This record gives sequence, structure tokens and C-alpha cells, in this order.
Amino acid sequence: MTGSLEGRVAVIAGAGEGIGLSSALALAGEGADLVLGARRAEPLRALAATVAERTGRKVLAVPTDIADADACRALVAAAADGLGRVDAVVNVATYNPSGRVEDLDRDEFRRAFDVNVLGVLEVSRAALPHMRAVGGGSIVQISTEAPRMKLPYMAAYASTKMAMEIASATMAREVGRDGIRVNVVVAGYTDNAKLAAYLESEAQRRGMTAEEVRADFASSAALKRITQPEDIAEAVLFLASPRSRGMTGTVTHVTSGVVLEP
Repeated sequence: MTGSLEGRVAVIAGAGEGIGLSSALALAGEGADLVLGARRAEPLRALAATVAERTGRKVLAVPTDIADADACRALVAAAADGLGRVDAVVNVATYNPSGRVEDLDRDEFRRAFDVNVLGVLEVSRAALPHMRAVGGGSIVQISTEAPRMKLPYMAAYASTKMAMEIASATMAREVGRDGIRVNVVVAGYTDNAKLAAYLESEAQRRGMTAEEVRADFASSAALKRITQPEDIAEAVLFLASPRSRGMTGTVTHVTSGVVLEP
């Protein structure tokens, strides 16, 4: 796929270490210039500098709270104004409050909905006029296996991610006539800082070591491995590129087989 995104501009919302960084490197490696958005300014600027240095592409850092609708629109505007166009959007941002339904804090649940649903959709819909202006584009949303697994303590995370998937599929039908595609990549247990923290909490709850819990998670996957951020990025790159021009409204699982759907 060498050069498949040459001359194109992509926005990555929630561009932190892990999936965000790997996706940025994958897209820029194929020729795309990037606008990266995330809440913490200094780590974001460092990440943008890393991607620019490794790939030689233009990379803008725009500090963005995805729960803020104005900030979401400003992120997309920065791409259109600073780099001239918007061809792809990748929504990685996520908020995952943990707790039993019985004890769940309503404000935490609202924050999850604001980030995982409204923020993702705000970035997506802000990009639509710019994509129409260049004859089409691709939106890639990052979701999770949590809605399929029905894991304890993840009601807010799982339910809001599933709401995002349904809204994204509906958007795919609405904007397909404009040459705009909307697809979802579902991540399973993915090797990053969030997984490391979750392994530690599970280890304490189970009376095991984090490495033992990690091995247990890996053994639950058909491929007996933990998914790497680069695995997710490969799917993101394919869906953001013209190679997937016939795909919209799809849900692609990159989970090493944690859940196998018929």
C-alpha cells in the first residue's frame, strides 16, 4: 500500500500512546499529513514530533477535549485550515469508568457518553462537509469487545461503545451517497498502558500476579496472544485507504479471537 494516502489529510482524535500512535505512524507512513487531537497538550506535542520525525510528514498537534463539542469542531477545522483538506478521520478517544451498575456514578456515565458517543460523532460530522468538498472520505471508529463480552464493572464503557457503533452504522447509510465511508474497528485486549492498569486491578481482585492475569487473557483468545496496537493500526490503514473503497457500515474485529462471531 506504499503511498496510498499521498496528498491526503487525516485527523486522529484521541491520539495517545498505543493505538493512536500506531495509527498515526501507519497513516503518515503511507503519505498522509496529520492533525492529532488529545486532551493533554504536552504528551500530544511530543507524539506529533515523534510521528513527524519518523515519517517526514506534516503533523499538527491540537489539544482537544473530545467531550467538548466546540473543541471537536476546532480540531477538524485545524486540518481544513492548516493542511487544506480532510480525507480521513480516526476516532480513538475513549473513556472507561469502572464500577458495578448498582454503584455507578451518574456523572461518570455521562462523561462516558459525552466522549464515547457524542464526542466521536461530533468529530465525525464536523468532517463531513470537508470530505464532500474533496469527493469523499473515510471515517474509522475504534470500539471494543466489551459489549459482546458483558464483563462486570464495564456497563458504562460497553453500553456507550455499542451506542457509538449503531450511530456510526446509521451515519454510513446516510452519507454513502457522498462517497463517504464509515467503518468500525473492534479492539480486544490490546497491549497498552490502559491494559497494564487493568491487569494490575484484576490481579489484586483475583489474588494473582499481573503476568498470570495477562497469560489468562491471552489464553482466552483463539490465537493465544494479546493484540498489539500495530495490529489495530493495520486495519485502520486499510479502512482509511482507497483499498477498502467497497466497504462501509462494517465492524471489523481485530482481537486475536477473543470473541468469535458467526
